[in-house]
Amino acid sequence: MIWKTIHWTINLIFWIALGLILTGMIKSRRSAKIINHDQIEFAPRWFVVWAWLFVALRMSFLVPDYVKQGLGKPWDFITGAALGVGVLASLSSIPGTLIVSHDGLKQVYWFWRNKQIRWGEIVEINTGEKGKGRTVTVKGANGTTIVHSGELPDRPRFLLELKQHCGENLPPDFPREPVASA
Repeated sequence: MIWKTIHWTINLIFWIALGLILTGMIKSRRSAKIINHDQIEFAPRWFVVWAWLFVALRMSFLVPDYVKQGLGKPWDFITGAALGVGVLASLSSIPGTLIVSHDGLKQVYWFWRNKQIRWGEIVEINTGEKGKGRTVTVKGANGTTIVHSGELPDRPRFLLELKQHCGENLPPDFPREPVASA
């Protein structure tokens, strides 16, 4: 009886976590956080990150069972392998915290290598189509790419920071959408 209750509770938490992830993917209306006078942080919601980790952990417990059963059944093995790849993909797709400082842009990930681009090294800024784009992609001279995705807060503030630091190298109509003043 107690195991059924525990199993039911874990399944309920799993579905709640999936709901939190989906609501966290909706365009964030939060403001960026000013760390100190020269750093601004664009971080995902903490509960979305923990929900993402819970879902990945729950899926990872299913992988060994499917792979073990799959030694005699090819479809179970393929399902286990696909779940394993899905766990790795979900962990690598957790949005990183973006930090804007006087030196440049830095993106800090939980399970990935951190990225950094100095202001003078930026060669391309892609804001997507007007009104449709949710991501801002910044490319550096060495091929490094930093992405401000829809899960991160305050896109207008991020565009304003890009305009302030790279203004002389940007087209006059950048970003072709309204930006909030600092």
